Amino acid sequence: MTQTAFLILFLSFLAFGSVIGAFFGTADYRIRHKEPLLTSHCFCPSCHHKLADIHQVPIVSWLLLGGKCHYCKTPIPLRYPLIEGFFLLSYGFLFLIFWRQPLLLLGLCLTLVCILILLRCKGHFLHAFRGIAIFLGFHAFYGGFLLTIFASFD
Repeated sequence: MTQTAFLILFLSFLAFGSVIGAFFGTADYRIRHKEPLLTSHCFCPSCHHKLADIHQVPIVSWLLLGGKCHYCKTPIPLRYPLIEGFFLLSYGFLFLIFWRQPLLLLGLCLTLVCILILLRCKGHFLHAFRGIAIFLGFHAFYGGFLLTIFASFD
């Protein structure tokens, strides 16, 4: 595999990790507040305004918005970009170690998410298991994409 191919895979996995982190933060909030996990939109918990897609880019949006809601200017808790950054770094670290074993890599990433969602959402197990099912779907979809890319570079 060329260095360019490796870099493309690594960057795409970092992006995937940050997206998973963004959904983790959303799922955590929604599970604890007994709200639907999958909806057609995300919203500000303060003003309940539907967020534009541009306001949902992991880490970048928080920085560009100055850590505040675009609509009501209420501060967005720092935990959201920290969660996104944690997942970005965790997925990047796991990729660097296990990139030659993509199924193990995806399994470890999914295990990390499952453990954290169960620890974070104590007492809301039914909703937590729904969240885990959604994360499983994300990882399965991305896993197919990742394996296709791996196959094209070998």
